[in-house]
Amino acid sequence: MRSSLRFAVVVALLLGLLVPTAAVLLFDLQKTRLVALEDVRRDLSRSVEVMALSLAEPVWQVSPDLAEPMIKAQFDDPRFVSVVVLEPANSNPFQEHRRAQSSGEQDLTLSATRPVVRDGRQIASVTVEMSAAPLLAEKRADMVRSLWRSAATLTFSLVLILFVMQRRVLRPMTRLTQAAEAMAAGALDKPLALSGSDEIARVGQAMERMREKLQQAFESLRGHANTLEDQVAQRTQEVTRKNEDLEQALGHLRTAQHDLVESEKLASLGRLVAGVAHEMNTPLGNSLTVVSSLEDRFRKLEELLASNTPMRRSVLEELVRDARRGQDILQRNVQKAADLVREFKQVAIDQTSDLRRDFDLAKVVEDVLVMVEPSFKRTPFQVQVALEPEILMNSYPGSLGQVLTNLMINALVHGFHGRSMGVVRVQTRRLSPSEVELSVSDDGAGMDESVRRRIFDPFFTTKLGTGGSGLGMHIVHNMVTNVLGGQIDVISSPGQGARMVIRMPCVAPQRSGELAPTDD
Repeated sequence: MRSSLRFAVVVALLLGLLVPTAAVLLFDLQKTRLVALEDVRRDLSRSVEVMALSLAEPVWQVSPDLAEPMIKAQFDDPRFVSVVVLEPANSNPFQEHRRAQSSGEQDLTLSATRPVVRDGRQIASVTVEMSAAPLLAEKRADMVRSLWRSAATLTFSLVLILFVMQRRVLRPMTRLTQAAEAMAAGALDKPLALSGSDEIARVGQAMERMREKLQQAFESLRGHANTLEDQVAQRTQEVTRKNEDLEQALGHLRTAQHDLVESEKLASLGRLVAGVAHEMNTPLGNSLTVVSSLEDRFRKLEELLASNTPMRRSVLEELVRDARRGQDILQRNVQKAADLVREFKQVAIDQTSDLRRDFDLAKVVEDVLVMVEPSFKRTPFQVQVALEPEILMNSYPGSLGQVLTNLMINALVHGFHGRSMGVVRVQTRRLSPSEVELSVSDDGAGMDESVRRRIFDPFFTTKLGTGGSGLGMHIVHNMVTNVLGGQIDVISSPGQGARMVIRMPCVAPQRSGELAPTDD
């Protein structure tokens, strides 16, 4: 710090005195040059005029001896460089006097020529050269003396300022620095004493008060140090106990969540069972009606045969026609019921076992739609499909079916709530040789951004208290991402319906403990 302050003071003095002094000297030098040239120009004009008048008589009398003293008298002025008198008819000068010049004086030399006239006739010409170099030399000498005086003044000022700074600034700052370093090292028992009332002394007094406060604070901390370990141990025990309680609560919560997820899966399968049972009522009811009708016909035939009543051919033909028609109706209804049972069996097996197998995507989607169709059958809402054929996959059809079921039921329960008409569109298409897309869209109520962002959160539902568990879309997201290895996006806005887009690989990723799929 001391070196830095000294350096700053020296630089400040040098810049504050030398720079202005140098600028003033340069300005004076330039100004003196201009003034000297102007004086030389004025004196040159006057001198050449006087010499032209004074030399008229000696030139007329052709007496160089009379002209020479006049000319030499001018050279007493150091500014005169040369005087040359020329006659028109003579190539040799009438008089010529010159003084040696240095090479640097050429720019400072001025010349003037005037005619020498006698009785109104020019008899000669006089040329005079004068230089401003002697005057500038005197000015430079004065400047050098001024520089020496400034240097002496600067040296004295620098010594005096450094002496004052040493006593009033540097030494107190050194003591402050040493005191601060001692405080930083923890030596708070040594007081800091700075005399005076200037700013540095006030800083020292503030540091002394801070030292006393720190010493009191450390004493207080030492007083609490004996009980701090006991308090820390007590707090540690409390935190450990609370952590154990939290871990136990978290375990219960995970168990409850797993149970809720399993119940949601069973509820989804239960809806399929109810739908299939409702759908099978029609073909089984028709079959029962046909069987009852045929039973009545055959009972009448048995009565005729038992009473030995003659039977007309027309009665027998009518009985055969009714039996054939009943058999046809019975066969179609029983076949429909068998198809329903077979498709439900496949969907139920897929959803309960969740095994990987090869399948056609369109066929699995159609089987699931058959199971979901009863939920839409007695509503004004329609289901439209656009399934690209021959998309072969090696994945988990059970998880895919449950995802599609939940999306369809969500559209029915949430999207079309309070509406008199609507359409659900199910579409599949191949994005690349290894990726497919399944989308479920509706033209229902849609959802705002706050609902769309939280739709996959567990236990989030807009039907809280009316049967919604908040796990359906959470399960959908988990199955799509963790089981099917894909991703699901939700595109929706209020009043514009909703579109669920699932992109998934044709070959699902391997799950832990599962053998890799083969091409057999």
